[in-house]
Amino acid sequence: MLNFHMIAEGEVLKWLAGQNAATEGTPKLQWAGMPESWGVFVLIAIVAAIGFAVFWLYRRELNTAPMPVKLLMAALRFAVLLLLIVLFLKPSVFYQQINEIKPMITVLRDASLSFARGDTYRDDATAQQLAESTGLPVGQIQSGQVDRSTLLVEAINNDEGLIASLRDKGSLQIYDFSTGREYIGLIPATARQDTQPQETAAGNDDSVADGADEEAADEDQTLMESFPTILSGGSGPDVWQALRETLDDPERVSAIILASDFQHNGSENPVELAKKAASLGIPIYAIGIGDPNPPRNVLVDDVYVREKAYPDEPFEIEATLQTTRRGETGLPEEITVELVQYLVDPASNSIDDGEVIESRDNVVVPENGGRIHLDFGHVVIRPGTYRYAVRTPALEGEVETDDNTGWSSDLEVVDDKVQVLLVSGQPSWDYQQVQRLLERDQTIELSCWLQSQDNTMPQRGNLPISRLPRVLSPGTAVETITEQYLAYYDIIILFDPDPTKDFNAEWMDQLQDFCRNNAGGLMFVAGPQHSAEFLTLNSLSTMRDLLPVRFGDTDFIRSSQALADANNPGAVRLMPVEHNMDHPVMAFKSDPGESRKIWAMMPGVYWSFPTRDPRPTARVLIEIPDVNRNDAKNQPLLVTGRYGAGTVMYMGFQGTWRWRPLGVQAQYFDRFWIQAVRFLIETRSLQGERRGFIDVDQTEYEIGDDITFVGRVLDPEFQPSTAETFEVKLSTGGRVDTLEMKLLPDREGQYEGIMKASRIGDYQATIELSSDSGQQAKLIDPVSFRVVPPRVESSAFWLNEQLMNEIASRSGGQAFRLDQLGELARTIPRKITTAEFNSPPQPLWDLSQLMRFIAFSLPVVLLTAEWALRKYYKLM
Repeated sequence: MLNFHMIAEGEVLKWLAGQNAATEGTPKLQWAGMPESWGVFVLIAIVAAIGFAVFWLYRRELNTAPMPVKLLMAALRFAVLLLLIVLFLKPSVFYQQINEIKPMITVLRDASLSFARGDTYRDDATAQQLAESTGLPVGQIQSGQVDRSTLLVEAINNDEGLIASLRDKGSLQIYDFSTGREYIGLIPATARQDTQPQETAAGNDDSVADGADEEAADEDQTLMESFPTILSGGSGPDVWQALRETLDDPERVSAIILASDFQHNGSENPVELAKKAASLGIPIYAIGIGDPNPPRNVLVDDVYVREKAYPDEPFEIEATLQTTRRGETGLPEEITVELVQYLVDPASNSIDDGEVIESRDNVVVPENGGRIHLDFGHVVIRPGTYRYAVRTPALEGEVETDDNTGWSSDLEVVDDKVQVLLVSGQPSWDYQQVQRLLERDQTIELSCWLQSQDNTMPQRGNLPISRLPRVLSPGTAVETITEQYLAYYDIIILFDPDPTKDFNAEWMDQLQDFCRNNAGGLMFVAGPQHSAEFLTLNSLSTMRDLLPVRFGDTDFIRSSQALADANNPGAVRLMPVEHNMDHPVMAFKSDPGESRKIWAMMPGVYWSFPTRDPRPTARVLIEIPDVNRNDAKNQPLLVTGRYGAGTVMYMGFQGTWRWRPLGVQAQYFDRFWIQAVRFLIETRSLQGERRGFIDVDQTEYEIGDDITFVGRVLDPEFQPSTAETFEVKLSTGGRVDTLEMKLLPDREGQYEGIMKASRIGDYQATIELSSDSGQQAKLIDPVSFRVVPPRVESSAFWLNEQLMNEIASRSGGQAFRLDQLGELARTIPRKITTAEFNSPPQPLWDLSQLMRFIAFSLPVVLLTAEWALRKYYKLM
């Protein structure tokens, strides 16, 4: 009955309002002037009183008119009063629309590199189920030819009613994720089918689109009724990050469909976000993809070797392996690991067949899996460029064999001997130990000049001299008396030299030219005997210009030393600078963390020479707290820098001989000093042509990592360059790309550039500089690095069912296999709400000309009829 009245009211209002295509919805009547609360009863009382008064007056009229006529006239007068009251109540019409609003169903799809992997399913029944779900040949699935992303897309699109069933419950908002979430598109929800007449627009039988369809019109991409393909290639999946971004704006999200192998690669626990989803009433429906059985696998994770070595010089090759659990995968307790050496042709970057130089048959596999670290000691006799591979033979039943071999960067073995001139004021412990180390090194020719030694005694070294060289070069060819000139040497090391002997302003000028123009290396080791006087004499002031640190005046040095003596706290610990732990002088291991541990074991220093601060272009390697300063700055202790074409190093302490007990046979003492010598010769070996360097912060990157290039460039006059940019050339596999490095603000000569690692391969990066003659002079020694797949993608790629089930259950959802997608559509709840939209009310008489005529002419007609009857019957 109620529905009949509603239909009748709607039809009457449609007739009164007329057909208007511009209006949508069902017309409804509203009394805009209706009083509220007790005012309604007052209005009723007034109407009743007026009606009673009208009829009472007409009953008392003259009897010239019969009673029925009197009642008719009373009715006409009362009708006019009622019409006036209706006009006062202001009847209005509004249009009502009732729409269904369907929520969003967020679909999160794993787009990491592991989803481009094809699984070789050991269980025939599982492979058969996947074939039936996807419509793909079972043989292709079982052989691993079909990757996971294809399985997911084909399984969803192969089920004809799946997307339609999901669209009936909401719009599908699709995102791909790896380390972050990327919007792909939206499959809009199906429009509702109207069953109630009042919910359709006047004169329109078409269904009304819901709110989700309206929102879809504003999206970047509205998809058709099919599931889009997945472009897999990101680093390991961060499930926590994908869920966090979804739950940060949970409005209208009714459910989350999460498709992944659930090898979570983030630092946060996604189960905590599953609990948050449950509190918001958003269940997570997990679709597990991949073989849940962990395969047996041995991965060679990293191989490291230094960039340069000399014939007969021992060096280390470090390797890291990653294994799965022994018990779950059937790995043997011990495996074989081989080290292979390849000779590289630098022109074509090709390698020979390789030679196994060491094989270890008893490498123990951890019971619970994990990392294995191996060190290989090696010596190369013949100069050349070498590349090393660490490999493990494929195990029985091992699926992934491509990762059984890991490659190093290239090692250059050079046969040039290093000529070192070692000068010392006194036979300190450091001088004696360093002299013995360099003298027995087969790659170094050492000349020593101990100033305090009696002239009748021969100087030490495997290239002894009888006097300190006084000039830079002989001017004419001198083949036999090599000690007569400084340019013969590659490096000059000064151990706390005595300024009262052998040195003067002319000698310092020669030393300045040795560094600036001949690319010579200089190391100054301060000491307590002579350094204060040496660095403050006006005649030797050139030394202060050469070194990469700034000193105070004589008063500053004396007061600092006096305060240090008065407040002597004993040994002061060394503070290696964290971001320079990979510097060639500081790196004892390929891993900066391992080098940091070794430096932490080094004994402290009991004495240091006071300095103010490093020069702007210098690189501080070690510092110590400065108790004599109030500005909380540390005192630089070991600093490297450049002077012209040469490399200079300042060491503000002695006592490295105390490092000898650390390691095996003084290995860290020896390595530090040998590395320092190798570092100082870098530019000298290039005969002064090198005008800078380029470097990266590590030798291996994963897909998606940021690669930071740093460089220092000098102009043709060997001064810091002021050019705004330089172009880096990156070559790999015959392909050459470019990257722009920009000048750092307020740091002349210092450049930096960043690129995203997007392609797997071995890379070489170099810069080309224009010379004075206009010719192109390529920087020598291009930096090499490697881009590899994400480690987490290589080491853990099976389906993590435990995490999948926990996320689903904690959120109030459910976990499914690919062959259970039909159950997924039935399980997701249908959370549809309705929304009522009312147009602004419009007075009834403004709807049409007819209504305006009726509203304002009808009272006149009624009053005229009543007046005519009154006159006819001669009433007053």
